[in-house]
Amino acid sequence: MKRETAFFGAVLMCAGLGMAQYNAPTSAAETNALAEIRTQRGGGLIALQPWAQLMGERRLGVGWMTSVEADGVVEWTQEEGADAAWRTAWHAEDGLRQAGGTRQRAVVEGYDPAKPLRFRAKSRHMTSFKPYKVTFGEEAVSAERVLRPLARADGGVSFAVFNDIHSRTHLYPLLLPQAGEGLDFAVFNGDVLQDPQTEADLAEHLLLPMAWFTSKGLPCFFLRGNHETRGAFARQMKDYLLLPERKYYGAMTFGAARVVLLDCGEDKPDTSVEYSGLVDFEPYMEAQLAWLEREVAGEAFRAATWRVVVVHIPPSWAKEEAKLWHGERRLRERFAPVFDRGGVHVVISGHTHKPEVIAPCPDEGRGFRWPVFIGGAHPLEKATVIRVDATPERLRVARYHADGSVGAEQVWNAAAGGTP
Repeated sequence: MKRETAFFGAVLMCAGLGMAQYNAPTSAAETNALAEIRTQRGGGLIALQPWAQLMGERRLGVGWMTSVEADGVVEWTQEEGADAAWRTAWHAEDGLRQAGGTRQRAVVEGYDPAKPLRFRAKSRHMTSFKPYKVTFGEEAVSAERVLRPLARADGGVSFAVFNDIHSRTHLYPLLLPQAGEGLDFAVFNGDVLQDPQTEADLAEHLLLPMAWFTSKGLPCFFLRGNHETRGAFARQMKDYLLLPERKYYGAMTFGAARVVLLDCGEDKPDTSVEYSGLVDFEPYMEAQLAWLEREVAGEAFRAATWRVVVVHIPPSWAKEEAKLWHGERRLRERFAPVFDRGGVHVVISGHTHKPEVIAPCPDEGRGFRWPVFIGGAHPLEKATVIRVDATPERLRVARYHADGSVGAEQVWNAAAGGTP
């Protein structure tokens, strides 16, 4: 089991460096919160317990890590009791099922989103991987996870949005309770991971937190901010994640709400010296913009009672032109007009590290007919979580602070034509 030792040694080393670089927990509560996140590490073949990622209204991605080379499947059921029939799901690409590595993935499809979903990951150590003979060693099964129904009988949905954690993973267990009960999923809205350099960075500061949320019954959606695009490991992240159409953006309908999740791109031009000539965001963002144009013209978007956008960099009309960075200008000039044409109700962002609400522009001719809720950032006393509740009757967005206080809140009513 040498690889197991290497994996955990790397994670622990990363954790030690991370605490020096990103601020260690400063209280007993923060120390205990970090220990709670790290309960998602395994001690045997399952090195990191499974995390669940939303891939669509009826598709769920499950990832986990093993300590040595292995294969992997997910067993899942929507039946109760010891006699429940379990189905099997896996990840395959180009005719080959995933095997022979420590990254494990599976895609669960065909389930009823109106019912709870139970699942567990299973892997076998591959001691020999020859062309015509594979030898398996020990088999291990992860902890069982239970996700609540994503399609609620009342047509509602509730989710929490976190931003700008910057690898301070101890903040999650302290912020989540402030958002309250009854959540359906969580969104990581960028800069939750600080400039990933290694697999251990990714495991410690993104995969472990997602596994922790999954242990609470909450699947996740991960959006990149400008910091997740930096670092030597930024290009390998997608191999550990399960994303709709293998893209860092997408749109999903949950009851009365259409939720659009966008990748903000970098905050400086591609030619900036900081990127060493190794980025190509301009065509990427244009392709995403074309996708967004199709999305807002589509039936699912137009049929939704509420239309919510989540993107890390805020599209602000209020910031002075001379102070706009490249990424902010792109969101303001290129994406915001599409939000207006689509009739977006609210945008949820982060990036500025300043919790605020940017009200709709008073000059209706400029557009920006929607507020932007911006979350705070580390340390704990400045951190926030944003909660979205949507039912056929109303939409509510509230920003909660670490002490439980409500920093901002707005409600839209369907009976009033979708206006506040």
